[in-house]
Amino acid sequence: MASMSSFRILRWGSEELPPVVCLHDLRGHARRFERLARMLEPGRTVVAYDLRGHGRSPWSGPHTMLQHIDDLTLVLEQCSIDQTGLIGDGFGARLAIEYAIENQEQINSITLLEPPLSPDPDEMLRAADAERRGGGFAGVDEAIEQRRVEDGLVHTPRALLEEEMGEHLVADEDGRYRYRYSHEAVATALEEIAHPATRLSDLLCPTMVIRAQSSSCVTDQDLERINDEVRRVRVEEVPGGRVVLWDALAESSALVRDFLVARRKTA
Repeated sequence: MASMSSFRILRWGSEELPPVVCLHDLRGHARRFERLARMLEPGRTVVAYDLRGHGRSPWSGPHTMLQHIDDLTLVLEQCSIDQTGLIGDGFGARLAIEYAIENQEQINSITLLEPPLSPDPDEMLRAADAERRGGGFAGVDEAIEQRRVEDGLVHTPRALLEEEMGEHLVADEDGRYRYRYSHEAVATALEEIAHPATRLSDLLCPTMVIRAQSSSCVTDQDLERINDEVRRVRVEEVPGGRVVLWDALAESSALVRDFLVARRKTA
């Protein structure tokens, strides 16, 4: 197991208010939460880290959900965090659910951004196969265009995507550009989330779900399950495609801020 110091951990804010820890999506990285962090209450501690197999954290396996849970435990210990809220984006939302269920006393809220609760298993397995085959881009423009198409982005400024490429896209030895993550790590995670989340009724902490208006990830049936099975849940919808931290940053940040403020006032 990698030493804790080798995980890339980012922190924003101060320690005046209770912390939240952010878990990014597959193929992502910790800095995607920076704008959200700066739009929350002043004094709120916000922590994000590159998940195993991503960015500047260890790429070594295993890349299972159980390993990601162990990694999150170590990150919380490293940051001296006893109780926290979790904000999970995509795969990070599935990780947040699993962690909150196993650590009820430690997690006081979870915010789920476009959680893949029951994705098409065949689609996930095909995506895993495609990841293992690699690929890449001829240049930044091609990477940006593919990102717009695959994520159904409608409102995301090009400048934000250019910033993303500067942070996360690197030139490889063959001259093609690839994102800074392990294909095996992502493939393994896709295979894991091909199995639907089955323990929603075990979630006890206040939960907010943010779904994109043009979501291809969160179905109406998923929302029905959430409302039926999660005891203390709030469901919101924002404009645009599935990457709500890009396509609906202002709207999503306002909802997260409101949710966390309400939690603090009722705690």
